Parts: sequence; C-alpha cells; structure tokens
Amino acid sequence: MMKRLAYFFILIILNAFGIYAQETNKTSEYKVPGVYKFDYKVTYEMNNDEKKTPETVVYYFTKNGDFMSMESSEMEKEKDMNFMVSTKDGLMITFGEEPVPKNPNQHRKVLKVMDMHSMMKGSGEALAALAKSMPKKENPEAEKKKPNDLDNFVKTGKTRQVFGYTAEEYSKEIKKEENGKMHEGTMSVWYAKVDFDPEMMFSLGMGGLAGGGSQSRTNQSYPNNMLGLGLTQKNYLMIEMDFSEKGGKSGTGMKVVSIEKTNFNKSTEGYFIKNYAGMSMMEMMQKENEEK
Repeated sequence: MMKRLAYFFILIILNAFGIYAQETNKTSEYKVPGVYKFDYKVTYEMNNDEKKTPETVVYYFTKNGDFMSMESSEMEKEKDMNFMVSTKDGLMITFGEEPVPKNPNQHRKVLKVMDMHSMMKGSGEALAALAKSMPKKENPEAEKKKPNDLDNFVKTGKTRQVFGYTAEEYSKEIKKEENGKMHEGTMSVWYAKVDFDPEMMFSLGMGGLAGGGSQSRTNQSYPNNMLGLGLTQKNYLMIEMDFSEKGGKSGTGMKVVSIEKTNFNKSTEGYFIKNYAGMSMMEMMQKENEEK
C-alpha cells in the first residue's frame, strides 16, 4: 500500500514537470459512464531478477485509444484500489473498497475520479521552489538534447509474425561503464503495427522505463528512441525486449504472450462515486477528510 502511494506521488510530480505542468488551468466536467468497454487485451510477461518467475501484466485498450487500463496479480490483491482506468484527457478512475463513514466495520465499493491536470492547481510556487532547490546543470538545454542509451535504435530488417501482426526488430550496440568495468552488448526491441491505439501505454506507463521526469519525455521524442517508437509511430505496440551482454547475461526482459480482441466491460454499477475532477490535491484531501 505505502509503496503504491509513494509511486502515485512520484508520478504526479514527474508529470508536473512534463505535459501536465503546462495545463494546470485545465479542468473538465466528467460524467462516469455505466460501463467502460474495452476492445483489445494484451498480456505481457515481465522478467525480474528479483523474482524467479515472470510477472504477468495485462493491458486493456480501446480501438481509438481514448482510455486504457492495466492490471497485475499484485494489484488484484489490493482492496482499496484493485482496478484503474486512465483516460487520454488526463483523468484517473480508480475502483476499490473503503470503510463506510462513521461505520468502519462495514465496507462499500468506491470509484474515485481524479484529474491529473487540476491536481497540481495551486502548486506552482511549491514546484518552482522545488525546481530551484535541485542541482543546476551547466547547460540544461544541451542536457535535454543529449541522447541516452535508449536512443538511436536501428531497424535490422528482421521480421516475424506475432498473433497475426508483423513485428519488426530494432537493435543497438551498447557500451556502458559500471563500477569501473566496461559492459558491452546488444539490446533489441520488436514492434508491430496493430489495428488499435496503444499510445497511452507509453505516455503514461512504460515510458517511465526511460528514466526520470521531463528528461525521459524529451528523449522519447528522439527518432528511434526505444520507448519513443510507441509515441512517434501510429498504432505501434512493443512486442518484445531482449538483451545480450558479451561474456555475461542474455535473455528477454519482456514479451507479449497474447494479443486478442475482447468484450471485457468494467461496470460502475453499485459503486459509490467520488468525482474529484477539477479539484486540486489539497481540495481532494479536504473533501476526503470531510466525508470520514
């Protein structure tokens, strides 16, 4: 629980320095639909050195990419937030359970609408102070334009069929010094052009793999950035990520294990709705306290 709250806070701060920082005045009225209808389901296996078995992560997409959802086995165990929908307009809709006010022994299903634009409303001074306290770089503009390890992946010409789609390989030779030792190897990534829009997966989630804050967003706009390909190419879905180190480890970091059409619907019936769209984080917290 605490880890997820920490991640949620970091996500807000990073987005504040990215696209949301320029749109804090934007508020929107939002009517919660009776059901969220998804058209495609994509399942990934993620390998983690800390875990012996791969973790399964499922993404749900609409054909036009207006909203998406992600779920994992860890998320399903949580009662306070076990399902989440993110919209292209910057809204986050969470599903879960909470104690009934003034009757904590009983629980109710609750749906919360949070506006990632307005949540930073009134936080300009705090963010400006935070930015001033951060170490200054000698040439910040040059730093922004500086490529990183995930830039300049080159199409190899190799293709293969994956669940009815044609995937293409992009690859790059990498040299990196760590702890006084030079590591050399190859990273490759496979992308397929699909018939639905998965762009939000990169702009809201997977893009975090590129690094922290606005720097990663800047790098994702580079031609052939490993993760930016999902943002700059229409309907481009990452299929697999591989690595091979000379004289060291090799394997698959992540891969798609299924792509399928789905009629999955997430109903909002029976949920107590807390619509915080248009509210700042402070206003939202005050509202939560008033309802207890």
